[in-house]
Amino acid sequence: MANELFAGSQVIVYASREATYGTARRLNGADAMLTISESFTPAEERDVRPDRSRFADYLDRYVGQKNATFEITRLLLPSATEPDDDLLWKNAFGRSSLNATSLEYILATAHDWSLTLRRAIRTGGGQGVADFQDHVRGAIVNQVEISEGNQAQNGLATVTFRGVAKDWGWTGNTSVASGYLNISSAASTFRVSSPRQLTASSLFKVRASTGGGSGILVDTVNYTTSVISFSESLGTTLSSGRAITPYNPTATTAGQPLHARIGMLSLDGSATKIDHLGGRVTLEDNRGLLNEEVGYDSASRVIRENRRNVIGTFGFILKKDEVGELLGRRERNDSRNVQVNIGDEANKTIKIHMRDFEWDMSALDMPDQGMTRITMAGRALGTNGNDSLKVRFLFMLNIGHWTSDIAPAWNAASKAERDSQGFWCDSNGYASVSDSSSLAISKWE
Repeated sequence: MANELFAGSQVIVYASREATYGTARRLNGADAMLTISESFTPAEERDVRPDRSRFADYLDRYVGQKNATFEITRLLLPSATEPDDDLLWKNAFGRSSLNATSLEYILATAHDWSLTLRRAIRTGGGQGVADFQDHVRGAIVNQVEISEGNQAQNGLATVTFRGVAKDWGWTGNTSVASGYLNISSAASTFRVSSPRQLTASSLFKVRASTGGGSGILVDTVNYTTSVISFSESLGTTLSSGRAITPYNPTATTAGQPLHARIGMLSLDGSATKIDHLGGRVTLEDNRGLLNEEVGYDSASRVIRENRRNVIGTFGFILKKDEVGELLGRRERNDSRNVQVNIGDEANKTIKIHMRDFEWDMSALDMPDQGMTRITMAGRALGTNGNDSLKVRFLFMLNIGHWTSDIAPAWNAASKAERDSQGFWCDSNGYASVSDSSSLAISKWE
């Protein structure tokens, strides 16, 4: 049989929420997401012994604690419900608020739950190709980077999630070892022909047996006896030679990309818009993993190590009437709310709100050819400790209801009134031309 290859173009990523820190989870197709790129990077302390010896060569080294890092970059793909990467957003921010018209990701202080992330090459076993899977468990997202405009991927808005994890493992391809005529469907152990194709927390299937539909999770692997243990029911009897392959279920994904031609930036909380070239918003949450106590070979829990940073960077072509708005605001160290809209349709709009944003000093770029430009960066400070950044996915248009003659117009309405009643919109979909947050707010039925 040919030594089959793994086609990287067929990668899919799955995310599952762990019930207990570091306890790997199984998965299903609804846990999947499409990516542009991703990396899972394992690490382990492996250093030479520091004591002196009578040799010129080092003769030994020790093994210490292990960990892993990951990075996942994908298109922003809003849809009519939670996005495919909902767990990544939620793990980074800490909490979310869902209603009929939008989903908001809101910062929290002490969230400590974790994820199992699995990266799969799902080829279906075609000629010359094979399935593969690697995973990290005990993973947390501690950095999110949203890019739009000329900072994005060919004009398509993107998001990158970065984080740390307890450890890394993989699921390869092996088979039930020789000597078995009939393995009971209730068995919890058996030998495999090549145990090093598997690690603890590998997720596999044996022919049609998928452990009830979410894969069979490896609890332990004995590399001496070739015995693996697991807790799921096989659901069928097995015999020697049955193929063991990664469990990579068919992905269920949704959402449409957002192009830079649609969107806006406001430097005063949505009161007015200003043209820009593109930007990047970065959340550094500064949570980490406790991985230094005696008696542990890897991280044991999630901890907050420092205060978070919310940083925004935006590019502009400098225009005469905007000198005061850009340079003056920076010079005065003025603090305002900044809002970025990506998209302008229901189910295709993401709003980024940064509270009490202050600008840093930066230089003008005056090239020999082309227009004068400026790249401005700053930091959101917030007001109550958890409101420096909020990301809002707009779902559907609000359903408008007829109201009394004395019902207030948009500009005079309270938040509760804006959430509960409909408003007449102009041809561009705004209930108020002076308020960009009134976009796509009403649908009459």
